[in-house]
Amino acid sequence: MRVWSMIAVLLAAITLQSTIFARWNLFGIMPDLILVLAVCFGLLYGPAQGLRIGLAGGLLLDLAGGGILGINTLTKALFGYGAGYLGKTVFKENILVPVVVSVAATVLGEALSFFFLSLFGWRGRFFHYLLTTVLPLSLYNILPAVPLYLFLLRRMKGQGRGRI
Repeated sequence: MRVWSMIAVLLAAITLQSTIFARWNLFGIMPDLILVLAVCFGLLYGPAQGLRIGLAGGLLLDLAGGGILGINTLTKALFGYGAGYLGKTVFKENILVPVVVSVAATVLGEALSFFFLSLFGWRGRFFHYLLTTVLPLSLYNILPAVPLYLFLLRRMKGQGRGRI
């Protein structure tokens, strides 16, 4: 994927996440489009592409969010790379692949974020956080994952294997 195309996709995702989805949240939860992008790109285009999207998108989230710098960068890059590594062994046309990987990445990513935040003194109850935030977020991330994955899969097939 070309650098300018990747930048445009990331900026569109950040814009959607911070404007439209911020208003259309479910019980205070909005989908994590950057994680979904990193997972979908990783599954379809390999570990390097998933890592790039995760690093750049996570860094943009960290800079825009004002929280602890690096948590989003680390988790999004890790799961983008992991999805890319997993993408080598799965049947890409199966729509359950991005659903399962998005849910797993959301749960593991939020658990990792909870761990890092607790290292910096954040006091939260893990099981309460799991039930009120992580599980709804996991289900909500499926909504953008399926159409995005199908769009990228169609585009990948139309332009040759592994290229957008």
